[in-house]
Amino acid sequence: MKKINECFICVECGKEISLAAKTCRNHCPFCFTSLHVDGEVPGDRASACKGMMYPIAYELKNSDYKILFRCAPCGKEHWNKRAEDDEIVSLPILIGKYKERFMK
Repeated sequence: MKKINECFICVECGKEISLAAKTCRNHCPFCFTSLHVDGEVPGDRASACKGMMYPIAYELKNSDYKILFRCAPCGKEHWNKRAEDDEIVSLPILIGKYKERFMK
């Protein structure tokens, strides 16, 4: 299966997002939002949903940060590895902000 790693414009903050090293990036390293583009395999771009995904939790495991994302429309959750250029210090504040979008 071919994995797709491409640049994109973030639909949340509007910043131009460059390729990530060592992974197929699908989230913004600044505001941590993404689109539900991947199916079961990172980089497969096989999801038909295309809904907004937001970080809802994170953990440090084996010296790597893992970020849990949830799709707002369909509820799918998945873990992503932190990309080297992610602005991880802003993540806890953003998680708090985005959780409001799931509390109705």
